[in-house]
Amino acid sequence: MKERHPYQIITVILFGLLLIVPGILLFVQPERQVQGENRAMAKMPQLQLSTLDAFPHRFDQYVNDCFPFRSKMLDISFGLSLRQHRSPIPEVLIGQDDFLFSGKEERQLYEGTLDFSKERMAAVVDMLAERQARLSREGIRLYVVVAPTAYEVYPERVPPYVQRTEATATDRFCQMMAERAPQVPFLYLKDCMLQHKEEGRLYFKNDNHWNPKGGEYAATEILKMMRGDFPQLPEQIVPGFTLKPFVQTSGNLGNMLAVSPAFAHFAQDTNFHIHFADSALYELVEVAEKRYEPIQGFAYPWEYEHRFVTNRTGQPKIVVIRDSYAGAVIPFLAPWFRESLFIFDAWQYGDNWDIVVQEKPDIVLVMIYEPHIRSICPQP
Repeated sequence: MKERHPYQIITVILFGLLLIVPGILLFVQPERQVQGENRAMAKMPQLQLSTLDAFPHRFDQYVNDCFPFRSKMLDISFGLSLRQHRSPIPEVLIGQDDFLFSGKEERQLYEGTLDFSKERMAAVVDMLAERQARLSREGIRLYVVVAPTAYEVYPERVPPYVQRTEATATDRFCQMMAERAPQVPFLYLKDCMLQHKEEGRLYFKNDNHWNPKGGEYAATEILKMMRGDFPQLPEQIVPGFTLKPFVQTSGNLGNMLAVSPAFAHFAQDTNFHIHFADSALYELVEVAEKRYEPIQGFAYPWEYEHRFVTNRTGQPKIVVIRDSYAGAVIPFLAPWFRESLFIFDAWQYGDNWDIVVQEKPDIVLVMIYEPHIRSICPQP
């Protein structure tokens, strides 16, 4: 029998330990929650006769989340991706100057792969036209505003492997609104953002939302559109506000990457404190009382209803059906109305007729983030 060299024996022993030790540690000392990971880690499933069918899948989830040295291996993987200026996760893209872009619906919209058929688009336009007619009969003016993605405003920072389609679904929607429902006041804020982008960054680098600077210019453009019907609204609001920058550690895209120390810097970005120069001349109060029940299952029920009142008694009353993008607009819109109600209806952008009937506003504004336009008419 051929004699084995010691290094061969050592190799076999080390290989065996490599297979056995992680398995032991998986049960004895599993990996704990990784700092910055925005979810609960899977727990070791109980082996019971009643749950035998689900056990393999649950155990697989547990192994994936808790195998030994997981966090160290993630650090190595993320570090290698950073050296190549690539994101380690498909939900986030790293652009020029470390500008982050969402890899989900926003990218699909930009590249032309978002599922938004011509028939569904026509249904959305018709629903908005019907809503406008119904509100008009009650003496209420409807306005529809679409917020652009960072892809459209900062295409020069988009990773080079992501290419814009010739005409996005939003481009086609704007054209269809003009042709099929010209009576509905409609505004796509892309041109506004492009016009002001050289005056300071309008979007967070580590989040897919615009920052208060973007919200300020968006509010100015919205008020400008409404002035044709409500001349008491201001022509310009930008000189009335002062934005004081500060560094914050947040950002939905940055936090996804910041689970690894190699990407921790993506969690930091510049935000702004908003100061209104005219605050001595008017009162703006957020009403604590909530009159309406949030939509069941809504992930952010505390954001469902925000109501503000001022002492500007001669100004119109507005109801805004919104998503998270309107959050940066609220501080710049609310001061100019005697009362403003902002409803975040879980990205449904519904008519919320029961609320409108009770509130009796002069204006209903629907603010939509462009990848979500199709949500107005759910897929059958």
